[in-house]
Amino acid sequence: MTEARGTTSSRAVLGVVFLLVLGFSYSEEIVSGVFELIGQADNEEWRIALIVVDLAIQAGVAALKRSIGRADGSPPRLWRAWWLGFVIVMGADLVLLGLTDSPPVWVDVLSSTLFAAALTVLMTTSLNADPLTLFSSSRRARTPVDWRRVRAIVPLMVGVFACYLAATIYIDYFDVDVVRALDPETAAEVEQLPLTEQLAIKTQLCSGAVAPAYFQQIVAIIPLLLLTLGVEFNYFRRTLEDPAQRAATAATVTLLSLALVAALSTLPWVGQGCDEILAAWHEYLAFIVTVQGVFTGLATLVWVLVASTPDRADTAP
Repeated sequence: MTEARGTTSSRAVLGVVFLLVLGFSYSEEIVSGVFELIGQADNEEWRIALIVVDLAIQAGVAALKRSIGRADGSPPRLWRAWWLGFVIVMGADLVLLGLTDSPPVWVDVLSSTLFAAALTVLMTTSLNADPLTLFSSSRRARTPVDWRRVRAIVPLMVGVFACYLAATIYIDYFDVDVVRALDPETAAEVEQLPLTEQLAIKTQLCSGAVAPAYFQQIVAIIPLLLLTLGVEFNYFRRTLEDPAQRAATAATVTLLSLALVAALSTLPWVGQGCDEILAAWHEYLAFIVTVQGVFTGLATLVWVLVASTPDRADTAP
């Protein structure tokens, strides 16, 4: 039984991890961005498109779950928990998209927590692993492969939760209505002033919602995280026997790399003056991606050191 479960399809596991961590987590940003690119930013049909995309992602994850179960050689299992996670995620999605006004902060925080918890259930059950092994030592002893898979994706779920909270913080706490560019009339008036006065006025009038120093610090922090995690994963490389562990490692490195690229992409803009301010979409994406990357890296480091002791073979030599 254990040997059969060890033959899980690596591609299916990798697909589940990336579809949920990157595809589903950023589906709203992707869909709204596409509508903005085609000049339909004010078209409310993007909400319908988002539901369709989310359902398509979940359908793909369900198909991959079946593939993983067949590769494990086990009968269908954990479908009730999977459907519970699916109903919670899609139900919360529909409720939030149906709100015409911006919900209060506590609703955003509660929904972020609910999304992260339900997504964790979806992730673990899709990997054919019991999420309750996270809380039960007896279950961990009975199903070591389940525990290995659940343990592998915990830092990723911490990063997803941080991503949702970062989006809430950006929208509810940052001044998203800052002036990023002058209107034509004001710009014409400013152009009539001496150059030194123009620079001073533009610096005062225009600013971004996120301080440029934040992204500068991220550029310095992420390489240190990558280096540290590289050493740790090299130490534990012989324990990465299960596809879920390898997929989680790949997703972690991908997230950190994307976060570094996002932070680097902000550096050409000084962040002061009307011609040196990031576009709102650029700043928002860079902020949530970097937050997710940093928290995923930190959670992985702590989790590896505290919880992830080297795995032993499931069968005695």
